[in-house]
Amino acid sequence: MRSWLFFLVSIVFSLGSVADIAVSHSQADMHKLAWLYGGVEGDLIWFDDSGLTLSGMALIGLLDDLGIDPGAVSEPESDETQLIDRLYSKALLDLLERIKFVKERGIERDIGDEGIKLLEAINNAELSAYIASILPSYDEVLKIRRMIRVYKIQLDVDWPSVTRVNFKLGQSSQQVQRLRWMLTVLGDLENSELTRYREAIYDPMVIQGIKSFQRRHGLTANGELDEPTVQALNISPKRRVIQMQQNLWRWLMLPSSPPPQYIKINIPNYSLELFVLGELDLSMKVIVGKPSSPTPVLLTRVTRMTINPYWTPPTSIIRSELLPLNSREPGYLNHKGFELHPVAKKDNPVIKLINIAPRQLAELLKQYRLVQAPGKDNALGQLRFTIPNTESIYLHDTPQKKLFAGDNLALSHGCIRLEKAVALFEYILSTQDNAEEIRRALGQPNTRYVSLSHSIPIFITYLTAWVDSRGKLQLRPDIYHLDREI
Repeated sequence: MRSWLFFLVSIVFSLGSVADIAVSHSQADMHKLAWLYGGVEGDLIWFDDSGLTLSGMALIGLLDDLGIDPGAVSEPESDETQLIDRLYSKALLDLLERIKFVKERGIERDIGDEGIKLLEAINNAELSAYIASILPSYDEVLKIRRMIRVYKIQLDVDWPSVTRVNFKLGQSSQQVQRLRWMLTVLGDLENSELTRYREAIYDPMVIQGIKSFQRRHGLTANGELDEPTVQALNISPKRRVIQMQQNLWRWLMLPSSPPPQYIKINIPNYSLELFVLGELDLSMKVIVGKPSSPTPVLLTRVTRMTINPYWTPPTSIIRSELLPLNSREPGYLNHKGFELHPVAKKDNPVIKLINIAPRQLAELLKQYRLVQAPGKDNALGQLRFTIPNTESIYLHDTPQKKLFAGDNLALSHGCIRLEKAVALFEYILSTQDNAEEIRRALGQPNTRYVSLSHSIPIFITYLTAWVDSRGKLQLRPDIYHLDREI
């Protein structure tokens, strides 16, 4: 069963296409509008004698960045102003409902407190500040909003396409000319004054531009027009705007302001980042769930660490992987440190798997559970990090460090494997009251369970578009197909 947040990532846009989310109208909506306008002086909230107010401009900018069409114009005729003002208010009330739908685990509730906050902001002349507070106050949110506006400049451009071709240095082609223009518009190639003939030459500058584009899209940076690169190049800025808007909505799931310290995992980027007082303190690669067993989006905390953990594989892995492997290679499970632990009678001894035939093992599993003891081959490595959730998901070390060198890191059954588990352990340890005592346990062979005196917030997110610290738009493949067709 997927987590509610993972479910919401996939359905939040079924409330309306991001490109043109329309404002709904119902009798209940009319009651809300009547309640709102009944609590303010005058008939207008977003307009005054001079036209659209600064608060109105801020609201239009917010709605536009989120892909919401209020069905109104910003410069109405004088006899339409009151109607347009209400359309803007209705769009804002709809937005607040959508945000509550996401934040309150899919349970739609009355506008309640948010409506009161909005009314207070209007009457206290704090409407602009209220609009600014709707989106979470993370630097990444401001950056993606700016990039949406940059890309919107290109909305009316007739975006060309390229095909897969293995060009040679010095080769001339009209496709190279198109490619050079596309890379320049996207910021992967510097604008240079070249003759029409020179623009069509496949040269080292074009290769470097392709590599820059590939790195920004999480593709293998080989400088070649391979199929994944061609597919990404042919996606127009208009479609990228929609993708960025989708990802802006995903930020609404996070707390309104960043905690002093928190861990952020981005599933499509296979990355973990640890932030302390707004600064990046630690980063690493992670291995996430395969598309058939996806890692869920979660907002939770690291509450416990296990040193030298045991691993109890779920029944699905035992049946589909471990038992067939042990049948093909008798003694495999024993060699990897697996043993049988009693399920019901705790006084029954632990059974080692020496000289136990595969057929006998299948019978014993009716009374015992298969457990992998701590050791160099343990699937959880040296460390496990517990994060409370309903999906049995946790973070852990891994003995298979070589896997992090690959391009595709969606390889697990849902749990998250860490490239630098010890580094994360050391940081968390530095925030605890009994750090030295815990650190000594890491060098011992025994299993040790450590409940944290200060838990660490962790956000497991699904972002296929964001702007990095250099101001570059980063895009990643939608590995779980959660972006609507763009």
